[in-house]
Amino acid sequence: MKKIIFLFIFALIGFQVFTNEQVNAPDLPQQLSLASYSVSDGDLVLVNRDVALQEEPDNLATIPYDIADNVIVNSEYFLEEQAIEPLEQLFHAAADAGIEHFIINSAYRSGTLQKQLFDQYGADYSLPAGYSEHQTGLSIDIGSTVGKMENAAEGKWMEQHAAEFGYILRYPKDKVDITGIEYEPWHFRYIGLPHSIKMQQHAFAFEEYIAYLKEKQFYKMKVNDTTYFVQYTDNKTSVNTLESKNIKVSGDNVSGYIITSVLEEK
Repeated sequence: MKKIIFLFIFALIGFQVFTNEQVNAPDLPQQLSLASYSVSDGDLVLVNRDVALQEEPDNLATIPYDIADNVIVNSEYFLEEQAIEPLEQLFHAAADAGIEHFIINSAYRSGTLQKQLFDQYGADYSLPAGYSEHQTGLSIDIGSTVGKMENAAEGKWMEQHAAEFGYILRYPKDKVDITGIEYEPWHFRYIGLPHSIKMQQHAFAFEEYIAYLKEKQFYKMKVNDTTYFVQYTDNKTSVNTLESKNIKVSGDNVSGYIITSVLEEK
């Protein structure tokens, strides 16, 4: 009987902690204007078969040919500039783990190139212009020179560790019904921290993560030594946030904004 009472009390406390975490919003003293931001721009824009890219990237940079010794870069490829340094860190970490045989096969594609690929290969192997993540400048196809990515050490390492550097495996094997795209073990998308870690913890596809943000509205998370506060709003004019000197705003390319604040430790 005592055991039953203890379990009941424990469950009640656990429920209270859970519900408080879900319902009680923190005090948000800092007002941030959203007038200069676009719902269709940022690291967290959703692009898929149903949601078209609205804005072309405007911060593209060339991936260095010598980005890392364990990567072959045999053509001129572009990514949004903020995605390149994390990519370099990723490759160096892989090299430290003995993973040595990467090759970059694709990155940013213009709408013109995407249309050519769609006309050439059709809907079974490509997406029409405007609906491919490659047009965001945030996606990259990474292969292995010693085998298929689903079997190679490079693919297995990336699936486990890419999130630590802000990258996600965009089209996982068990999420085809959600993404609408067959498993692509080579296709990685930059979304930044802490979003990639949160996605990995919950085994979300990107579509599920955006839905999670819309439902939950906010969360606080510590990654390594950095604490983040992430919130979602569909207000188009302004939002109240926690006090921070380091705030990033991204549209979701549908209806709202994701605000990511880095909190200073006190």
